[in-house]
Amino acid sequence: MMSSIRFAAVLLLASASMAEAQEPASRFTLEGRGGFNVPTFDISDAVDGGPSVGIGVGYQLSPRLWLLGDVDLGFHSGAEFTGGLEAPDAKVYHYIAKVGYEILPEGQSPWSVILNAGGGAMTFDVDGGASNTYPAINVGAKIAYRLSPRVSFLLSPQGDIAFTDEDEVGTSNAWVWPFTAGFRIGL
Repeated sequence: MMSSIRFAAVLLLASASMAEAQEPASRFTLEGRGGFNVPTFDISDAVDGGPSVGIGVGYQLSPRLWLLGDVDLGFHSGAEFTGGLEAPDAKVYHYIAKVGYEILPEGQSPWSVILNAGGGAMTFDVDGGASNTYPAINVGAKIAYRLSPRVSFLLSPQGDIAFTDEDEVGTSNAWVWPFTAGFRIGL
């Protein structure tokens, strides 16, 4: 009887190890982030940097290739002009799909570095004014430190450029840089 129990326990452990070894290479991730959005060049004449929140999803296609999607929301106060006039506050929404290449795979160390580039759209929602959406491009990185097998601390410096209408926003390209930190969870 005792040997049957041992045999069943060994069989159960072996099948669990085999199932773990047969796990597919691809996986899903979910991110929650917070940080600061920095406008640069002409758009910085109208709005100041401000806090942001963001979420992201990822799907690992191969050991080094990722499909990523990020949504960020930045809250910007209006810049102050000469003479005490102030521009209206604005919210800037970033919707970006991207491809990432993992230059430092997570399995080799607790660190992971993914370089990413992609495209999407950005919406500029001005208080008391219009809300306009424009096509946008992105480059950035996802730098993570694994805290447990499924949870990593994440830094996400990104650069987003919207191709805006100069008559509506005051520039033909609006550069806004979300610099965020948070957590990535492997699903």
